[in-house]
Amino acid sequence: MNLKEKLLSHGYDHIDILMIDENQNQSTVADISLHKVTDLEFKLYLKPETVKYHLKEEHPFFEAEQNNVDGDEKKVKGFILEW
Repeated sequence: MNLKEKLLSHGYDHIDILMIDENQNQSTVADISLHKVTDLEFKLYLKPETVKYHLKEEHPFFEAEQNNVDGDEKKVKGFILEW
């Protein structure tokens, strides 16, 4: 199950994602309508095989490796912010 399907199965449909990398840099991917997104991993530059889910936590999040513009990889956490 991919990230979009996993989030939809947990009741999310319109979210923001707070991304925090291993160096504590933060960015927000805002206004994601999951029903309209076709490939959420691609949109977030995530390596699909590295995504680990923690959606039953008080503050649900996922962990993954993310490709950056330079072609390097970094570990990120994506916190799900529900509208």
